[in-house]
Amino acid sequence: MSSEGEIIVVTGGAGFLGQHIVKHLQEKGDNLKEIRVFDRKVYQNRLGHKEDTPMWSIVGDLCNPDEVVSALKGANSVYHVAGLVSFGTFPDIEGMEKVNVEGTRNVIEACLKQSVSRLVFCSTVDVVIGFDEIIDGDEVTTCKPEHFLFPGYPDTKHRAELSVLDANSQQLPNGKKLHTLSLRPNVMYGEGDPYFVVNPLAAAKKAGGTLYKVGNGNALFQQSYVGNVAWAFILADRALKRRPTTVGGQVFFVPDDTPIQSVFDFMHPFLTARGYKLSKGSIPYWLLYCLMYLTETVLWIISPFVKINLNTPLCSIIYSNMSLFFNRNKAEKLLGYKPIYTPVQSIKRSVQYYKDTKL
Repeated sequence: MSSEGEIIVVTGGAGFLGQHIVKHLQEKGDNLKEIRVFDRKVYQNRLGHKEDTPMWSIVGDLCNPDEVVSALKGANSVYHVAGLVSFGTFPDIEGMEKVNVEGTRNVIEACLKQSVSRLVFCSTVDVVIGFDEIIDGDEVTTCKPEHFLFPGYPDTKHRAELSVLDANSQQLPNGKKLHTLSLRPNVMYGEGDPYFVVNPLAAAKKAGGTLYKVGNGNALFQQSYVGNVAWAFILADRALKRRPTTVGGQVFFVPDDTPIQSVFDFMHPFLTARGYKLSKGSIPYWLLYCLMYLTETVLWIISPFVKINLNTPLCSIIYSNMSLFFNRNKAEKLLGYKPIYTPVQSIKRSVQYYKDTKL
């Protein structure tokens, strides 16, 4: 193997977003010698892209510092995408603490030990979402809320993000510095999505082919195509390489041009592809809110004896009935980020996946 070119490590590269990042690295990567995927499962090319750059699938655990250090040996850049997402009435708080917070610290320490010069962290817009709507949010005016809407996940990602940003400009053994930044993607859809669109489709199937709307439909929700989000990671890494003092230590929202609309209207083409439909009427938001509140109260009361976890908790009902959208002005200016897939292309590519995926 040639000694020229860079080595990129993608943690969580076998997962939803990670697969698309690897695809872009293979098809649009600059001067790459090797791509390593560090994940708890073996990497498989599920997107059918070319593999001209040598690939290494490293099965390991973020919570094992030695395995992380070994995986990063000789690497130039790390895209830290791996993390644990757990929602519901009783999310896995302990697991998210270990993976999202402690695991991220292990990645940072490994970068410092192995003289890795760049670290791009995958955060989430959830780190700024509380119980208030966000209209055209940006990185300056949209801050951590007093109380996160969801328990566990946003808090662990927020603290992990702070650790990554604090590591920016730390000295490396080779005399250079580690430069870091954080991207905050929206909820994503597209090929490989295991939850966001799949769960409503499964709910529609269970209800005889109808997805029942909740609320008046006025809430404007923002989601992004996973291929566009993956492209933002490539550009973020390039910016860290070329302008480390400008972008290092910064956070970025990276929405694409998917129309901002009701989350139920967004589901329409995917429902149609399966032969399903949206309900003509809707369940009043206040009614479902009260029912969910009472249900969760009972579940908490009986939790010392038996834990019953609702996959769609009250906070998810609130989430889908709030206006939440951001702008990408900072990412455009400093990272040069613009989506490479139009909304029409994004939906078309996604429809085929959701049409055939197992529910």
